[in-house]
Amino acid sequence: MNSHPASSSVIRENNLSTVLNLIHAEGSISRADLIRRTNLSATTVSALVSVLIESGIVREAGTGESSGGRRPILIEFNYQYKYVLGVDIGASHVTVLIMDLHGHPLAHHTQQHPVVTDPAGTFAIARSLIQDILNASHLQESELLGVGLTVPTPLRGEKLDQPVTYYMPAWENVIPVVEIQKALSLPIYVENDANAGAIGEKWWGIGRGLENLAFIKIGVGVGSGLILSGDVYRGHSGTAGEIGHTTIEVNGRGCRCGNHGCLEAYVGAIELINTTLETYANAGVQSPFEQPPSVIQLVNAALTGDPIAIQIIQTAGRYLGTAIANLLNLVDPGIVILNGELVGAGSLLLDAVHASIRQRVMPIAAQKTAIVVSQLGNLAVAIGAATLVIQNAFQPANLAKTLKPSPSIKA
Repeated sequence: MNSHPASSSVIRENNLSTVLNLIHAEGSISRADLIRRTNLSATTVSALVSVLIESGIVREAGTGESSGGRRPILIEFNYQYKYVLGVDIGASHVTVLIMDLHGHPLAHHTQQHPVVTDPAGTFAIARSLIQDILNASHLQESELLGVGLTVPTPLRGEKLDQPVTYYMPAWENVIPVVEIQKALSLPIYVENDANAGAIGEKWWGIGRGLENLAFIKIGVGVGSGLILSGDVYRGHSGTAGEIGHTTIEVNGRGCRCGNHGCLEAYVGAIELINTTLETYANAGVQSPFEQPPSVIQLVNAALTGDPIAIQIIQTAGRYLGTAIANLLNLVDPGIVILNGELVGAGSLLLDAVHASIRQRVMPIAAQKTAIVVSQLGNLAVAIGAATLVIQNAFQPANLAKTLKPSPSIKA
């Protein structure tokens, strides 16, 4: 039988991936600590490190502390080995970001666009922004490891790379990977935008190092990304996390999904703006905003003491808190990270969220759950998109491309 060479190759790739991921996570580490942490032999670790050094993705850099004897040489990850590209396609914008392998953005460009109704125009903008940012950063395609791409809807298909078009009928038959491949011949990884935001916060933001968290993105749509036991939780059909379409008012307002009483129908940007216009009109007070107002204008008005704006923000907070309470009762993630322009209202929003949660969850869950503001802000999804490349590039099956031109793996 000829299975031994193949199985040996798989083992070598797995070992190389293990060593590379550990060096990346630690920043710098000695060969002795790699041996101890991986349980691999000294010979194997030495050979694997040599492969990585030859590729340029790691390098020897200084010495570490010694417990006796010679100080160990440290192996340091080269965070500028190559770069990763994140493309965040939201419901009303396209953001393109370039990031190093340590989660530091080099540059980002954003353009507003009616994404939901114009996929062709959306991807034309994405391709243009990609070229613009590469030119501005003085980078060539060969200096990128790949592209992470997000869309504002759940994903379907065998590879989970096709958008669910229930809320976006204009996107029927649109394959995002194919559209981006018109600009770049690189590995492309696709994810839902809220899931990507959760990944970004787990790797580089306020959720760094946590095994469980919920990330809620409040924009035109409202979605959540769930990290459970260290991984994105997608559910059976890939639609887990659609918190915007959980019911908070039975027989309430109509929602674009066709249901009534969904969270999105109360705190989504379009609905919030409509509420703002209606509330000022019903109060007989002239709206202080430009027409139509924006969520940022509403938030700023509340922060400067406008009583009607404060009332609108607090009401939105109560509805949001109700939905979060349902999430806590079901999943108990330990931390909920809020993202979006509405979150700029600070305590005016968060106090109402907390009050609503306390009314609806067990006291222990209310006490032990942190409700926090996203650390990565409006770049959370784009950073998460770029992080998809890092997640995948260091996997065993992808190492040949990552280390390309790669020396032969001998370990």
